[in-house]
Amino acid sequence: MKSLPIFGFLILTISLVLGGSVGNGFAQDNPPILLKIATTAQDKIQSQISNNSSEEIKKLFGEGQQGVVALEIALSNDDLELAKQEFLSTMKIFTQISHLLTYNQTSHQTANQSNQTSQTEEKTSLPITNPSSDLVRMQGYVASLKTIANNHNSTIVFLPLDELFVAAKTQINKGQYEQATNTIQEIKNTIIDFNEELRQQASQKDLVRAQTFAQKYLKQLDRLIEHAYKVELSEEIIQKLETAREGLTLAISPSDIIKEVRDIMVLHSQYELSESKLLELRILQTEDIILEISNSDQFTPHTIDGMNKNIQTIKDLVDKKEFERATALLKASETILEKIQI
Repeated sequence: MKSLPIFGFLILTISLVLGGSVGNGFAQDNPPILLKIATTAQDKIQSQISNNSSEEIKKLFGEGQQGVVALEIALSNDDLELAKQEFLSTMKIFTQISHLLTYNQTSHQTANQSNQTSQTEEKTSLPITNPSSDLVRMQGYVASLKTIANNHNSTIVFLPLDELFVAAKTQINKGQYEQATNTIQEIKNTIIDFNEELRQQASQKDLVRAQTFAQKYLKQLDRLIEHAYKVELSEEIIQKLETAREGLTLAISPSDIIKEVRDIMVLHSQYELSESKLLELRILQTEDIILEISNSDQFTPHTIDGMNKNIQTIKDLVDKKEFERATALLKASETILEKIQI
């Protein structure tokens, strides 16, 4: 009977929460563990639900799914207290479902068809309560979801949800509790869909930001490789820089891009490489060439003075960390000096 070990797992989890282990210690240090536990419980329960499962179980599972969404929203807002409340509420729902699954399995083995029919009639005869409190909870979830969507500049349109809230409130005011309950369930399903869409949009924006960062870093790496060649660093260092560049170029996901950039930073630290340091070495080389040609009668003092002013401008740009402009100006100066030396 598979639902029995699931029931034991859920009872253990609830015991930890009620005993304070999660609330006072573990969850404080690692809040995402609450979502992981709730998701695991959801998956275990879902694997036991079939088309033949009772409507009560399916309805409870829908509430449990919404609880997981609410838990995720609370964690994303760094509201640990609310997250613990949502976690506890959700796990109690999953525990109730597990208990029902176990009970139904036992009933199928011991009860006859007439007893099952009697139980079904008894359940359907229960009065439907006013779902106003459930509607208020959903409004709170959607308010949090709207805040998250706004922070991520999401394109999600919440008008359909707003209309559903108006419809549910109208139904409650008219005493149409069954219709209102169905509308609220539709709201819950829509929230789940919106939450998944928001997650996908955020993931796509993370990818775009990572790719933009990679392109910026590639430009810096290209200049670093250029400096390395100019100051005649060892072939080993240059090869590692070029390999790192290739790895960053091929990286696709944000995690891969971050890994490649970290590897490059380690390479910088290992060989004490920095763009400013390599630029300074190139500037020193250029100053030596200017000093050498200044001793000849081929150039006037005015020309030499202009070259030295140009070098000072490059140094000022390096001090301001405007490496791209400094590199371009230095490259132009080197080109002119190469032509002069020829």
